[in-house]
Amino acid sequence: MSYLSDNAYLAVKPESVGGTAVIPTNFIPLVSENIRTVVNHSADRRMKGLDWKANDLLRGNRNHEGEIVALADPDSLGHFLNMFLLKGSTTGNATDGYTHPFTVGASDFYSIEIKKGLYCARYFGVKIDELRLEFADGQAQIKASIKAMGQFSVARLGVALTGAGMTSIVLDDEYDLNPTRGLVIGDVITIGSNDVTLTGVSADGITVTFGALSLTYSVGEPIYLKPQTVTLPTLQDPLYFGNMLVGVGADIATAVSNAGAIATATPIYDLAIVLKNNLFAGNGTGRFDPVQILTRTKEGAITMKQLLENENQTEKFLNRGKQAICIIAKGKFIKSDFTTQEKLTLKFNNVKLMDNENALEVGEYIVDSQTFEVLYDNSDAQAMDASLINRTAGTAY
Repeated sequence: MSYLSDNAYLAVKPESVGGTAVIPTNFIPLVSENIRTVVNHSADRRMKGLDWKANDLLRGNRNHEGEIVALADPDSLGHFLNMFLLKGSTTGNATDGYTHPFTVGASDFYSIEIKKGLYCARYFGVKIDELRLEFADGQAQIKASIKAMGQFSVARLGVALTGAGMTSIVLDDEYDLNPTRGLVIGDVITIGSNDVTLTGVSADGITVTFGALSLTYSVGEPIYLKPQTVTLPTLQDPLYFGNMLVGVGADIATAVSNAGAIATATPIYDLAIVLKNNLFAGNGTGRFDPVQILTRTKEGAITMKQLLENENQTEKFLNRGKQAICIIAKGKFIKSDFTTQEKLTLKFNNVKLMDNENALEVGEYIVDSQTFEVLYDNSDAQAMDASLINRTAGTAY
């Protein structure tokens, strides 16, 4: 059944040139998504001698946005980090595992593709606006709110195809004056009962080319981007809440040390991390879609719960006391001698409590329900960084 959501897929790939689509080839299992094209149509209210509101719609500037939800297994997680942070040089190998460092900076643009029944929707020039890491049933889950510079999914035939020897298709311009944006050589589009593999996407923005075929279709015939055949890698487990340690300290070195062992780590009973790029998707001349997507001031927050063991956290809350947090989540062993394993490390150099509630309830333990603001640390010259050890080579990111 083409309309069953379970048949969908998510595929992603970094773009060599930001905003120029590529065919996504890294498949990530989806939990859910709600990415949409906001077309901003409006009723045509011009006076035309009618006693009805309007007889047509006018186009407005478009935006492409929404949320992807996926389990945070160590390999898939790398793509989401790469869409939000700046990846440094990867070290390691397939035997020992690859280590990918991430810092605050300009992330890669991505092309992503989501199957929607018979067709798929490709979004290009994609960046993450908000990245949320939380735990559902003890499983690490990513919620990524994205913005994109454009999309291709469905179109219509602009010039009739008249039989044998057809080598090009012209798309109509009802959606856009450059309707082929988002298509690339190697794509397969479907028109009627025919699948057509593209050998060229012309610079005129309306024409695609292919090897000679016999095609007979009238103007207005629907065309859509055909879904790929899914080739899933060996799926790893998501990171688990039970395999995570949280270190809290006066500075990041102390927090990292405390996160290194259960004896020194702080027991945490709930955790969510929200990081924001506050993207600017700018509509300008030349396109109905955003001309560019720029990162504005970044920010972050951490919410968590810990038992009230002493007055320390209340004092930090009232006096705006600086703390540092290190989160280490480990996964399966990569190396056969069990010396290297999957690992996500998140370091927050300077956090201060925005909220610290410890309400009383009959028969319940007192809990510090906390919200930390992630702040820039002047002495360390950064707010945060991340490191991910997994089985995926750095060339994939």
